[in-house]
Amino acid sequence: MTAQPTFDVQKNAVLTLHGRELLVTALEEDSYAVECQETGECLSLPFEKVDTAIRERNCEVVNPRDAEKRHALLEYAGGLERLEQFSEETRRIVQARLALVLAQDALRSEGMKLTQCSMSKRGEHRRALLVRADEIAPGHDFLRTRRGGKLAKGFEVPQGRTLANYRDVYHRFDRNPVVLADRDHKKGRRGDRLLPWQERFIEYVLQGWHDPRKPKLAKVYTLAKAAFDRSPEEIAQPVDFPTITTIRTRAKAKPEIARVLGRGGKRHANNVKGAGSTDVRALYFGEKAEWDQCLLSIFSSGDGVVRAKAIDPSKVPKELTDNEIRRCWLHVIMDIATREVLGWIISETADADHSKALLRMATRDKTKEKIRYGCKRDPVPPVRLGLTVADNGTATRNSSVYASQLGMGMTVMTARAYQPMDKQVVERLFGTTQWDVLNFMEGYTGSRPGELTGYDPKAAAKISHDDVFGALTRYFIDEYPFRQHRGTGMYKATPRQKREEALRRYGPIDPPSQRDRCLHLGVKVQASTTSEGVRAFNIPFNSTELQRFAGGASKLVTVHLDPDDLRKVYITAEGVETVMEARLSMTVFKDQSLEEAIEIMESATKSNPTLRAIHDAHLSEAIARRARESGFFPDSRDPANFQTIAQLEERAAKLLQVETRPASYVGATVTPGSLMSRTGSAGVVRSRPSTGTTQTRPPASSHASETGTRSGPPARQKRTPVESSACAEPETNDVKYMTFEPIKDSKL
Repeated sequence: MTAQPTFDVQKNAVLTLHGRELLVTALEEDSYAVECQETGECLSLPFEKVDTAIRERNCEVVNPRDAEKRHALLEYAGGLERLEQFSEETRRIVQARLALVLAQDALRSEGMKLTQCSMSKRGEHRRALLVRADEIAPGHDFLRTRRGGKLAKGFEVPQGRTLANYRDVYHRFDRNPVVLADRDHKKGRRGDRLLPWQERFIEYVLQGWHDPRKPKLAKVYTLAKAAFDRSPEEIAQPVDFPTITTIRTRAKAKPEIARVLGRGGKRHANNVKGAGSTDVRALYFGEKAEWDQCLLSIFSSGDGVVRAKAIDPSKVPKELTDNEIRRCWLHVIMDIATREVLGWIISETADADHSKALLRMATRDKTKEKIRYGCKRDPVPPVRLGLTVADNGTATRNSSVYASQLGMGMTVMTARAYQPMDKQVVERLFGTTQWDVLNFMEGYTGSRPGELTGYDPKAAAKISHDDVFGALTRYFIDEYPFRQHRGTGMYKATPRQKREEALRRYGPIDPPSQRDRCLHLGVKVQASTTSEGVRAFNIPFNSTELQRFAGGASKLVTVHLDPDDLRKVYITAEGVETVMEARLSMTVFKDQSLEEAIEIMESATKSNPTLRAIHDAHLSEAIARRARESGFFPDSRDPANFQTIAQLEERAAKLLQVETRPASYVGATVTPGSLMSRTGSAGVVRSRPSTGTTQTRPPASSHASETGTRSGPPARQKRTPVESSACAEPETNDVKYMTFEPIKDSKL
């Protein structure tokens, strides 16, 4: 049985199906033979499939007759086919002309014979035509009645020939009023009035102008005239190059997207001229979140404290030191379904640590920020995130952040580079924050370099980083959630209203896991166990399970600490399957974060330097007094106290009973055979190493008698000359003598 189509689809009809235009080439027994207009692919579509697509309004059928009529209409009207495409003034003129055409049809139907002459001025039927047209459309005042002695402003009715032409054109194009409009947009200089080489020159100039380096059109035009080649026949023609005005007009006639593509590049054109997205990408709270980082357009000081120090003008650099005045990074994560801001932090750099801190803030309560910065409304509650979308930045695309997200049970989705439509929600938030908050603060830098020509943002930087964070906190808690949002799927509802609606429709939100936050988003510290437990950042933690594991010994463990909650940590160790839990043993840090706890410890160690010096002096004096009064330490001023060790060594040497031979002495000598002489007759020989000669002195007895320095037996007045190092200069012949004690025992 041959299948019969339900709808009349003729040969050469065009089917718009599944986004493709298919030309019907033949009607077969049970299908249509079609050809794709774009790819040339030949297909066979069953009648049933086409009929179903037409019923479901998924297929548009354009028969050849309709296509021909539409083509003729577009050709006549210059590409316009709807009355709404014209201006308000043009539409009013078309309506007046349509009233005149309808008046002609009405009079002809009544048997009146209308000719061009009878409808012209002073014609017999012109008055009747205007009365009937005024009845159809009284607002145009075809009769131009006098009001207060002045002629009323009404529609200027043309002559009979033009009126007859209006009626003929109107009926020729199936009573479409568009054809009654003036075709002024088709007037003007046409492209065919320029010579072919002039058209080539215009395209040559525009091709050079559409360059990413963005050259000036006048400069391109000047250089193109010198570089453009023309044939001898073209040079012989009595015409010159098109003027710069003609080329500017042609450039303005080009599509805007073509100009942006040529001069801005494909990536820039896709960002500013690309099609937007109207897809509702999330429904319930916490289902999908987008996060990103942005360098804030504001300069802030280090901590808002004015510092002063003595400097050397000749050595101080002209540049500011690091971190004195700088711009900070803003990290933001936003819920897509409700447009609630889940977390926000500022940092000096965009790195993995701050990305984890942002995720921790999204999964914890923000009441501390509310109280600290004086917010009036309740912040957004913590939520377990399902799908997170981030770009390819170094702060989010790294193994540490990916591992943390996967450990928390999130689905990680990486957006494409330079594709703002992939995460358009959070990108738009940065612009809103800049114009609402940063633009009114001291140190604002502007939306682009060089925008603020009369304002120096560095010199005007007065607020601290904490002030910037406080302003952003109040904006994200007290202001942004209660503003009407015109984003896709919001329909001018506020984010807080949308969150309440999501909770009502889809139920309560999933709570975040505190254990997973600590293990995957927390900080890892290597530490050793002690009798007091374990210390992380000098903060003690202890538990019975940890003490059983340590067994009184020092063992290396890894402490997983949540910087936002110090009450509990988790401990892992090599070779141990279970994850141990420990509690904070210093309760003073119970309600503090890690940063606040470190600040408390730093403030306890910091003090006034002058006061610290006084305290150190008091401490030293007390220690010295206790040492003296103890009697343990002898008086350091007694010389005998310094001989104690030497005396002990001498006593110990005697106990060893080891004979030793002293080392030979090299110095002043005497003549051979007179070493043991007591007569003093032997002469003393002095060694002169520098010259290699010897000098003989008289006997010691005669020398002593001459000087008169000492009396007594000659044997006891014997002196041996010793040359000191101070008297070793070649030009000095002074000799120093050493006096020996009387010899009582034999030296043999």
